[in-house]
Amino acid sequence: MFFNLLALFFKTSRLFVAISAVSIFFGCTTSPHVSHIGDVDSDGYYESLTPLGKKGYFLKQLAPNVYFFSTGTYNNLFVATQEGVVITDPIKGKGDLLKKAIGEITNQPIRFMIYSHSHIDHIGDAHLFASDNVQIVAQVETGKALKKYKDKNRPVPHINFGTNYSLSIGGITLELIYPGEGHDKGNSIIHIPSRKIVMYVDTVTPKSVPFKNFAYTKDIYNQMKSIEKVLKLDFDVYVAGHLHRPGLKKEMREVFSYYRASQKASVEALKRVSFIDVRAKSKTKDIERLFGEYLDTVAEECYRILKPK
Repeated sequence: MFFNLLALFFKTSRLFVAISAVSIFFGCTTSPHVSHIGDVDSDGYYESLTPLGKKGYFLKQLAPNVYFFSTGTYNNLFVATQEGVVITDPIKGKGDLLKKAIGEITNQPIRFMIYSHSHIDHIGDAHLFASDNVQIVAQVETGKALKKYKDKNRPVPHINFGTNYSLSIGGITLELIYPGEGHDKGNSIIHIPSRKIVMYVDTVTPKSVPFKNFAYTKDIYNQMKSIEKVLKLDFDVYVAGHLHRPGLKKEMREVFSYYRASQKASVEALKRVSFIDVRAKSKTKDIERLFGEYLDTVAEECYRILKPK
């Protein structure tokens, strides 16, 4: 009887099963019941936060004309030239600080504002920079999302590109590249070839495992392909959208190695954990709860495989 019900459940709930299967891969980053594992501890790695001082932000020149702006947990970059300024991702609640930071460097007007993607935490203060003289640039999918949201704080883009877009100002060219769906539809790469700098947000924070569910990715496999595409670009330093500092290319490779290790651990965990064994030990008769227990068990096994590394 149980197996008949199980077959019926799988047959009528393919979407749930598909989502759950992907969640097994996610489980290597986070388990909903990680407290079951008694040996969770720190690996001892720690970075002290760069003092923000009274200003409330940290500003660093990455290369001629290119500046890194951070409020501690969030960051972006801007480009200052004699023909004007290009800003990226005006962080929610930090727009006034970004204006002050730009004012430290130049009195040239802002000409372009680039959205890496549509999420409000990264572009929630875009309205503070919007004007008839500022062209907003984003990938088509980001534009579609913002039209749907109808959020006055996130004005819709004027320029909506597909796969690639080149923006040149003051002798500097920024290449915008859309590698496909991953963390979010429209999540794009910003590459400044002449300065060997990349900005790729929310997916490869230096010295960090990805945020929950691999940064809430919509397509983990394409996200991995996207990171591979970024790594093929010519750059030395990258801006990840989070953390108090920029990262080095070798640190992006390091984070990507965690993606690969998680993928391998997921496959191995699936081999080791038997659904039948989980069912035998379970006290629930609810099929959805049972499948949840199975996923939790796989996630915990995935953690055990990864931990020695």
